[in-house]
Amino acid sequence: MMHRRMLLLAAVLAGAALFWAPTPARADFIIRATDLASGGGVNASVTQSGLSNADGSGSLVFNSTVGNFSITLVTNIATTGPGFTAASQTINITYNGPTVGSSAGSDTLIIEILGNKFTNPSTGSAQITSNSSPSTSGLLATNGTNNAVVMTSGVISGNVLALGAAGTTLGGQLGQSTGSGTMGGASSVLNPNPATGAVFNIPNPFTFYQTYTIKDFQTSGQAGSLSGGSTVNAVPAPAGLILALTGVPLLGLANRLRRRKTLQAV
Repeated sequence: MMHRRMLLLAAVLAGAALFWAPTPARADFIIRATDLASGGGVNASVTQSGLSNADGSGSLVFNSTVGNFSITLVTNIATTGPGFTAASQTINITYNGPTVGSSAGSDTLIIEILGNKFTNPSTGSAQITSNSSPSTSGLLATNGTNNAVVMTSGVISGNVLALGAAGTTLGGQLGQSTGSGTMGGASSVLNPNPATGAVFNIPNPFTFYQTYTIKDFQTSGQAGSLSGGSTVNAVPAPAGLILALTGVPLLGLANRLRRRKTLQAV
C-alpha cells in the first residue's frame, strides 16, 4: 500500500514539474539560407535563431553549409533610436554547384533575415531606405536583366515568430524597398542606390524583414560577398502642415479675444 502511494506521489510531482517547466524562449532573430535547384526544388535549407534585446536591437551570426553553398558568414546587426530602426548585414559565400551553362543549370540562394519586437518609429508615417554592395573574388552571378542579385526590405505588422516554407518569402510587407544588380569582377552597388519604399503608416510593434536572392551563377568554386543595410525612418510632416497646425491654437485664442470684446461692448 505504501509503495503504491509513493509511486502515485512521484507521478504527481513529475506531472507538476512538467506543467511548471518554463517554455523555450522564442526566437527574436531568424536567419535562414535556402539552396534552390534550377527547377525550383529545395536542395537544402538551414535556419539559425537567437534572442534580441527588449527593443529588438542586437545581433545574430549564421555559419553553415547549405547544399552547394558554403556560407562562412551571415551577420545581422540591428539598432534602434528615436524615430528609426536600422539593420545591417554582411554575407560571405562560396558556391560549388552547377553553372548557368551546364545541363543542371545554376542554383539560387535565398537568405532571409527577420527580427521582431521593434517599436521605433512608434507612430505616424515611415519610409524604408536600403542599399547593398556585392563584391567577389571570382564568383560571378549575372544575367541580361541585371537581377541576378536582389535585395528587399520591408516591415510586417506585429511580431512575426516564424518564416514560411523553405524556398518562399513572407508576404504582407509594408513600404518594401527593392534593389537589384549583379555580382561581378569588382565591387558594385545595387540599383537604385539607395532604394526607397513607399511611405506607410508604421505599426507598433513591427517585424523588420530583409531578403537576399542570388542566382544565375556563371562560375563555381569561387567566393563572393555582400554588404547591405536598411533603415526605417519616421517621415516628418510637411512644413506647411506643421505651420498650419501651429496656428490652430492662435486662431482659437483670437476667437476668444474677439468674443470677449463683443461681450464687453454689449
